[in-house]
Amino acid sequence: MARLGSLPFCATLVAGLLACGSNTSSDNGSVGGTGGNGGSGGTGGSGTGGSGGGGTSTDDPVNLVPLDNEVSGWTVDTESNKNGNAQPMTATTQEQAIGLIDGAAAPFYRPPFTPTEFVWQTYLNNSLSAAPQGAQIVLYIWAMPTADQAAALYTALLQESEYSGNWQAMSPTLGTESRIEDTNTAWWINFHKGVYYVEVFLSPSYGPKPDYTPSNPDLKNQAVLFAQAVASKK
Repeated sequence: MARLGSLPFCATLVAGLLACGSNTSSDNGSVGGTGGNGGSGGTGGSGTGGSGGGGTSTDDPVNLVPLDNEVSGWTVDTESNKNGNAQPMTATTQEQAIGLIDGAAAPFYRPPFTPTEFVWQTYLNNSLSAAPQGAQIVLYIWAMPTADQAAALYTALLQESEYSGNWQAMSPTLGTESRIEDTNTAWWINFHKGVYYVEVFLSPSYGPKPDYTPSNPDLKNQAVLFAQAVASKK
């Protein structure tokens, strides 16, 4: 089996969320880039923005994205990056987000939600004994206009079929609220902190045991460590 780092990225386990990107690498040059303007506001959302309050931020969510080996062993997967480099992929409108994740952005723009920026980065680790064929992490960060919206989004997503799994509360908690699920093929973490809603999805390459064993505690620990690194940045 080829190592995961040499395979084209298409995380279909969570079909509506971690869908493959479209064949278009940019939206008139506006998708991707080096990080957007963090809080400039998305014009593609159909909502009105909710009730506001709960804290706001103009910080660029790209600042939350770990660099190569910032989390030991995890390096940026440039082959999966539509920028063709190590910079996070970003979008500041619904149309741009759809251009990155093939329409899977829809739940994040349903009224009253109005994200200001979406950030996507992927990572590889070929040094884990629990995943001898390699493993990948997908990081999604949604910057919302208020902390209230980030908290409401965290709750509302549980109504989506893609999020109807067996979630467990995390202890210690990441951010304000956090949950984790073993999908039987991967570890999936959601949390929100301040105006940010974050997802970390760790999936080993697919193959027979011992390539992946459901509920593997070592891979769970890797997913948690990575999520903690993101949460600790803000």
